Amino acid sequence: MWPFGIHKKGGLEDGADVGRLAKRLGYDMFQLQYHKDYVYGYRDWSSHISNTRKFISDCARRCFGRRKCVVLGSGYCLDVPVLELSRMFDEVCLVDIVHPRHVRRRIRETKNVKLVEEDITKVAAEALNSVNRYKDFSVDMLIHTPNYCSGNFTDTLGTFDLVISANTLSFLAEPINAHLAQLKLIDDIAADTLQAFLQQYHINMLPKGKSCIISPISQRHYNSDGLQMYDHSIAYIPAEIIRDPQSWTWSYSNNHTGRIEYGVKAWEY
Repeated sequence: MWPFGIHKKGGLEDGADVGRLAKRLGYDMFQLQYHKDYVYGYRDWSSHISNTRKFISDCARRCFGRRKCVVLGSGYCLDVPVLELSRMFDEVCLVDIVHPRHVRRRIRETKNVKLVEEDITKVAAEALNSVNRYKDFSVDMLIHTPNYCSGNFTDTLGTFDLVISANTLSFLAEPINAHLAQLKLIDDIAADTLQAFLQQYHINMLPKGKSCIISPISQRHYNSDGLQMYDHSIAYIPAEIIRDPQSWTWSYSNNHTGRIEYGVKAWEY
């Protein structure tokens, strides 16, 4: 589904620049394809974008403190009301492994918006190094030996008044799984295992009572005649975590071969 075009031989040393890591794993291409899909499907995406931005705005208005707000996996900020947040909070931090030039230009005049480059999965560097370090690679090995670095920005999430995860949770493993699949180091079952692990880790890092999550939960495929072919879960989240959610449909793509829709839920955590 996503084009990941940059895969080079060789590893990346611990502590290497996160921008190089993002480039090697194709995160910039992932973001670009997401933006292209948005441009081509603007009308179909409009209600989803509007619902996401409104949910974030409503959460921000209910927020007890107005000092600092952070967005995890901000990307192109298509679904994030950045300017509104910058007027409501003293400081807004956008966190992603790489920030598109469009976003850098967009916030240039917004003095209280800060860009932070960090891998919020914590395992991307290990995934990149896996082919060189391990003769018998397994996802369990990747999960149990993550590259957790002390002093990461995301270690301070508890100091923020509002933490936002917008349409990030379900796609955390996409670039890593694509990289490992190209190297023939992972199958579908292992990819689902890594996806579930990263999603649970992501939720665990969010401070309770200060966070809001918007995420696709299921993916539905329809054929060209409009008949539903299959529906499967893409979020491995315990039911008790999703309390009083808002729900809507995200019409992701529609062409001569069929249609893809996401079932989305948004909730405060």
